[in-house]
Amino acid sequence: MATGIIAEYNPFHNGHIYQIEEVKKIVGGGGIVAIMSGSFTQRGTPAILDKFKRAALAISGGCNLVLELPFVFATGSAETFAGGGIKILKNIGVIDRLAFGAEISDLSKLQAAANIFEEKDFAENLREKMKGGRSYASAVAKILSQGTGLDEKNLSRPNNILAVEYLKALPPEITPILIPRIGAEYDDKILRENFSSAAAVRAAVYAENPAWQEIARSVNSETLAALQAAKTTGLPDENLFFLPAAIKFLTSHPDEVREILGMTEGLEHLLAKTFGRAKNFAEVIAETTSRRYPSSRIRRLILHFLIGLKSAEFEELKSGIYARVLAFDERGRSLLKKMKATSEIPIVSKVAKHLNKRDFSVRRRELSPYQRNLMFDVIADFLRISGN
Repeated sequence: MATGIIAEYNPFHNGHIYQIEEVKKIVGGGGIVAIMSGSFTQRGTPAILDKFKRAALAISGGCNLVLELPFVFATGSAETFAGGGIKILKNIGVIDRLAFGAEISDLSKLQAAANIFEEKDFAENLREKMKGGRSYASAVAKILSQGTGLDEKNLSRPNNILAVEYLKALPPEITPILIPRIGAEYDDKILRENFSSAAAVRAAVYAENPAWQEIARSVNSETLAALQAAKTTGLPDENLFFLPAAIKFLTSHPDEVREILGMTEGLEHLLAKTFGRAKNFAEVIAETTSRRYPSSRIRRLILHFLIGLKSAEFEELKSGIYARVLAFDERGRSLLKKMKATSEIPIVSKVAKHLNKRDFSVRRRELSPYQRNLMFDVIADFLRISGN
């Protein structure tokens, strides 16, 4: 059996290598299967490198098999992101452990936090907190802090939120392995010695004149070369989504916009109004972000609107999981061979065997949930390319 890791690798850096090496020390053999987001991240931003390059870098860094986390999960809330990854790991039939990082080093406390979601008054408590103007994540952190004694600010950190969501979704047959994070904070924008955050690496690469020698301290040589090549050919720029998004918002009926996943509480009017007066994408984000609506949620809403992901189909799409192969080594090849006998979900190596060009228009309504999910992945790939 193998160990699963759910990640973005945006980009793959020394902290990821450390996590993989620690997992191997703990479990020994068996292989590592990474479930990795594709063209877009949970923040709703395009990944700095394309998914096949990031998957290849993960293999060179110690993973054995990389599968894609479908777009509808990869660009969802922490609950959706974690739940989608866990579903894939559970259903491929070769995973008996899940490794994840967190700033909270006590697994029992994280498990206690996860258990609070099952308490009968949790939903009502959550509604009350959100009525007071808190975002979903902030409200959850407050409730978990009150129930466990853990620091609310610490619980609000993205890796700790995801850790709790992993434990909440984890089936009993998969054992959790907590690898305490070392080095920089998740959203630290400053390059550190050896262990910088992915956010810091991205910020450094996007700088007008990247400090490549400093970046090289935080990534391996393969990742460095890939980032340098991407800088030369052109990095994804979300500002290039501004004009098509503005045109679509301003020419769509509010009822149509309201159908988009997560477009609630009048956000369709706020976004349409903001797109009507903003000069660029950054202005849209700045003017619509608030304590209740963090920038990540706004970005996801705009992305889902461009892609056409609707609330009405989301529940069905959540059942349409599959294992899309992005990269593997020799051990990964053996795992794939075993998966063909154990997997309860489709294994996708070539998209053309599961979708054709007519499926994107004429036959879209006839597609199964997993085929529709795969279609969104393909559309997201094209959208990311358009932002270069």
